[in-house]
Amino acid sequence: MECVALEPKTSSLKFELYHRENQQWLSHLNFIREEIEYFQTWMEHLCELNLSRQLQNEWIALEEQLLQERVETQALLKAISHEEYLFGLEAQQKDFQLGEEHYLKHRNLRIRFRTLEKDFHMSKHSFYEFMTDIMN
Repeated sequence: MECVALEPKTSSLKFELYHRENQQWLSHLNFIREEIEYFQTWMEHLCELNLSRQLQNEWIALEEQLLQERVETQALLKAISHEEYLFGLEAQQKDFQLGEEHYLKHRNLRIRFRTLEKDFHMSKHSFYEFMTDIMN
């Protein structure tokens, strides 16, 4: 994708776009964090059950996957909040403009968010399939 240089007045539009996207990501990441906590509560109860070897292996794999996603969710929450903090500081400066460095950092956050979102979506379905298998 080609990066187009924008005039200074357009920089405020980019800033608004990045800020809006960050706010949406933070909201969704908080939701994912709550969902993972809910799933992990269920997983803790399941470890007390006498599961077959196959279900134990599935349980371990799912638990590890959720743990990795929890760690990445926390890291993304921190990184996005930090970007918002820096935007706030930089926006107070005269002649503030979002440059290539901002674009690359924000694009990297977007890639990480999309990856986590996709992975969590798969984990969520795996969790419900796993729970259905256990309850049958």
